[in-house]
Amino acid sequence: MLHYIEKYKMMVVRITSKFELKRICKAIGATPLARLDAPTPDEMGEADEIYVTEIGSQKVTIIKRETEDCNLATIVLRGSTTNYLDDVERAIDDGVNTYRCMLRDPRFVPGAGSIETILSSKLEQEAKKL
Repeated sequence: MLHYIEKYKMMVVRITSKFELKRICKAIGATPLARLDAPTPDEMGEADEIYVTEIGSQKVTIIKRETEDCNLATIVLRGSTTNYLDDVERAIDDGVNTYRCMLRDPRFVPGAGSIETILSSKLEQEAKKL
Protein backbone atom coordinates (compact mmCIF):
# COMPACT_ATOMS: atom_id res chain seq x y z
CA MET A 1 0.00 0.00 0.00
CA LEU A 2 2.81 2.43 0.80
CA HIS A 3 4.14 1.80 -2.71
CA TYR A 4 0.98 3.27 -4.27
CA ILE A 5 0.95 6.18 -1.86
CA GLU A 6 4.49 7.09 -2.92
CA LYS A 7 3.77 6.40 -6.60
CA TYR A 8 0.77 8.76 -6.78
CA LYS A 9 2.34 11.33 -4.39
CA MET A 10 -0.39 11.06 -1.80
CA MET A 11 -0.23 12.17 1.83
CA VAL A 12 -1.44 9.93 4.64
CA VAL A 13 -2.21 11.24 8.13
CA ARG A 14 -2.85 8.78 10.93
CA ILE A 15 -5.60 9.93 13.28
CA THR A 16 -6.43 7.74 16.27
CA SER A 17 -9.16 9.91 17.80
CA LYS A 18 -12.72 9.80 16.40
CA PHE A 19 -13.25 13.38 17.60
CA GLU A 20 -10.20 14.62 15.67
CA LEU A 21 -11.20 12.61 12.58
CA LYS A 22 -14.69 14.17 12.56
CA ARG A 23 -13.21 17.63 13.13
CA ILE A 24 -10.73 17.31 10.25
CA CYS A 25 -13.42 15.93 7.94
CA LYS A 26 -15.65 18.89 8.81
CA ALA A 27 -12.77 21.31 8.18
CA ILE A 28 -11.97 20.00 4.70
CA GLY A 29 -15.51 19.07 3.67
CA ALA A 30 -14.94 15.31 3.59
CA THR A 31 -17.03 12.35 4.74
CA PRO A 32 -15.46 9.90 7.21
CA LEU A 33 -15.59 6.39 5.74
CA ALA A 34 -15.68 3.08 7.57
CA ARG A 35 -15.05 1.02 4.44
CA LEU A 36 -11.96 0.28 2.38
CA ASP A 37 -13.48 1.10 -1.02
CA ALA A 38 -12.28 4.08 -3.00
CA PRO A 39 -14.09 7.27 -1.97
CA THR A 40 -16.44 8.95 -4.41
CA PRO A 41 -15.72 12.55 -5.46
CA ASP A 42 -18.43 13.95 -3.14
CA GLU A 43 -16.96 12.05 -0.16
CA MET A 44 -13.51 13.54 -0.69
CA GLY A 45 -12.58 16.87 0.81
CA GLU A 46 -10.15 19.53 -0.25
CA ALA A 47 -7.65 21.80 1.41
CA ASP A 48 -5.61 24.74 0.17
CA GLU A 49 -2.46 23.76 2.00
CA ILE A 50 -1.28 20.88 4.20
CA TYR A 51 2.15 20.82 5.79
CA VAL A 52 4.02 19.58 8.85
CA THR A 53 5.71 22.10 11.10
CA GLU A 54 7.17 22.17 14.58
CA ILE A 55 5.52 24.20 17.35
CA GLY A 56 7.53 24.21 20.52
CA SER A 57 9.22 20.84 20.26
CA GLN A 58 6.23 18.94 18.87
CA LYS A 59 5.53 18.23 15.22
CA VAL A 60 2.03 19.19 14.12
CA THR A 61 0.16 18.87 10.82
CA ILE A 62 -1.35 22.15 9.64
CA ILE A 63 -4.40 21.94 7.34
CA LYS A 64 -5.51 25.25 5.81
CA ARG A 65 -8.73 25.82 3.93
CA GLU A 66 -9.52 29.45 3.19
CA THR A 67 -13.13 29.28 1.99
CA GLU A 68 -16.42 30.78 3.14
CA ASP A 69 -17.98 27.45 4.16
CA CYS A 70 -15.11 26.46 6.49
CA ASN A 71 -16.12 27.60 9.96
CA LEU A 72 -13.45 25.93 12.09
CA ALA A 73 -10.35 27.41 13.66
CA THR A 74 -7.68 26.11 15.97
CA ILE A 75 -6.10 28.00 18.84
CA VAL A 76 -2.65 26.76 19.86
CA LEU A 77 -1.95 27.24 23.56
CA ARG A 78 1.48 27.14 25.15
CA GLY A 79 2.30 27.51 28.80
CA SER A 80 4.71 26.56 31.54
CA THR A 81 2.51 24.09 33.42
CA THR A 82 -0.43 21.85 32.60
CA ASN A 83 -2.51 23.54 35.33
CA TYR A 84 -1.98 26.91 33.66
CA LEU A 85 -2.89 25.46 30.25
CA ASP A 86 -6.04 23.88 31.70
CA ASP A 87 -7.13 27.24 33.14
CA VAL A 88 -6.51 29.07 29.85
CA GLU A 89 -8.32 26.34 27.90
CA ARG A 90 -11.29 26.56 30.27
CA ALA A 91 -11.40 30.37 29.92
CA ILE A 92 -11.33 30.17 26.12
CA ASP A 93 -13.99 27.46 26.15
CA ASP A 94 -16.22 29.62 28.38
CA GLY A 95 -15.78 32.61 26.09
CA VAL A 96 -16.52 30.64 22.92
CA ASN A 97 -19.60 29.02 24.47
CA THR A 98 -20.88 32.40 25.71
CA TYR A 99 -20.47 33.84 22.22
CA ARG A 100 -22.25 30.82 20.69
CA CYS A 101 -25.16 31.19 23.14
CA MET A 102 -25.42 34.91 22.38
CA LEU A 103 -25.65 34.15 18.65
CA ARG A 104 -28.46 31.67 19.24
CA ASP A 105 -30.45 33.89 21.61
CA PRO A 106 -29.53 37.61 21.60
CA ARG A 107 -31.24 38.28 24.94
CA PHE A 108 -28.55 38.76 27.52
CA VAL A 109 -28.82 38.60 31.30
CA PRO A 110 -26.04 40.41 33.15
CA GLY A 111 -24.17 38.35 35.69
CA ALA A 112 -20.95 38.04 37.71
CA GLY A 113 -21.63 41.05 39.94
CA SER A 114 -22.97 43.36 37.23
CA ILE A 115 -26.33 43.67 39.03
CA GLU A 116 -24.54 44.98 42.11
CA THR A 117 -22.55 47.43 39.97
CA ILE A 118 -25.68 48.81 38.32
CA LEU A 119 -27.49 49.07 41.68
CA SER A 120 -24.48 50.86 43.16
CA SER A 121 -24.40 53.43 40.34
CA LYS A 122 -28.19 53.97 40.62
CA LEU A 123 -27.90 54.45 44.40
CA GLU A 124 -25.09 56.94 43.84
CA GLN A 125 -27.26 58.92 41.40
CA GLU A 126 -30.16 58.94 43.92
CA ALA A 127 -27.83 60.00 46.73
CA LYS A 128 -26.65 63.02 44.71
CA LYS A 129 -30.27 64.14 44.36
CA LEU A 130 -30.69 64.34 48.17
